[in-house]
Amino acid sequence: MRKTVILFSSANKSGNTFKLVNLVMTQLHAEQVKLVSIDDLEFSDYTYSNKYTSDDFYLVSEALDWADNIVFASPVYWHSVSSNMKRLIDRMTELTENPTIKPIGKGLKGKQGYVLTTSASAQVCEIFSGFFDKLFSYFGIHNTGLLHVSCRNGFALTTNTLNQFTQHLNSQKA
Repeated sequence: MRKTVILFSSANKSGNTFKLVNLVMTQLHAEQVKLVSIDDLEFSDYTYSNKYTSDDFYLVSEALDWADNIVFASPVYWHSVSSNMKRLIDRMTELTENPTIKPIGKGLKGKQGYVLTTSASAQVCEIFSGFFDKLFSYFGIHNTGLLHVSCRNGFALTTNTLNQFTQHLNSQKA
């Protein structure tokens, strides 16, 4: 089994994206998955000086280092991720600059990247998915899968689609 970290952020902590995250997690072995609720963390914004107090970003870094699969989970807000998800991704720049955690940043290369998202649209926004294309490319993460659920008329996710996604999470070679 592959180790999976799910980085979750949403203005609605019990909304559709959280529902999607929970559905995915129920199909994974509990000891092989870590859920990181970004909105509950305290971390500084990225700065060019790279001078930070010790904060929760380093817990996220450790989870990224531990995982084989990295799953970003955010609803689509104005063609983008939630504000805290964006702050975290900006801060991930530190993984390329801080000598102490740079090995973690380099270690992201070759890991599997996934996205879980919900929106009112029938299809995921190309700007949103393109953002992750660029992010994964930058770190050398394989862009392995995106699961989008349309919520305009309820929660439109079939059991088959969910099963295919979670089977893929566990089937990639480590």
